[in-house]
Amino acid sequence: MRQLSPQLRPAYEDYKYLLDRGYNRKPALDLVSARYGLSREERLLLYRCVHSEAELREILSKLVERPKRVAVDGYNVALTMISLMSGEAFECDDGFFRDVNLGKRKGDDRVRESLIEACNFLISKGIEPLFLLDYQISGSGELAAELREEGCNAIAVRNADKESIVSAEAVASNDFVVLMRAKVIYNLLKAMGFRAESLASILGVKRDASSRSLS
Repeated sequence: MRQLSPQLRPAYEDYKYLLDRGYNRKPALDLVSARYGLSREERLLLYRCVHSEAELREILSKLVERPKRVAVDGYNVALTMISLMSGEAFECDDGFFRDVNLGKRKGDDRVRESLIEACNFLISKGIEPLFLLDYQISGSGELAAELREEGCNAIAVRNADKESIVSAEAVASNDFVVLMRAKVIYNLLKAMGFRAESLASILGVKRDASSRSLS
């Protein structure tokens, strides 16, 4: 991603202000994007990394540190791992890692290795994983078979996000929509020791940005 513009900080603060006052996400984002002339990447970064305080409380209330079993949103987790290793991910205000590249690397050779690494970590912690791979992505069936050969329980499903959400187990994903719909959440990548600078700290935004008033 290119260097962030100085306009992203006031855009962040205004967007957060609007979300905390009940504005719908898209109209609020459209407003601040137009006002500050945000690039597509900056707009997407706000969309993925900034949430209302009510949403953050809900996410926090569903977090668990060590589930017995976890359904892993396979491609989402693997691609986020790759972005973290490439220094292209941010820690968002809910504590999960995201970037603006998800979906662009699903053919990356590192996906398999990333999933095996995640699988080995979970097993070492006594957590039983089930990796869910989106069947519509080319090669998902073969990848699931390769993971099973490595001792990792994996299946290709028609809609990995939906399967994660309806699963009775904890869910490991970085997709905010999945996290909001899940009953129990496990922050797998943070548990694995991954770290990234938070978008708020990069911009110098304080947590009480919601007190800002638009002018």
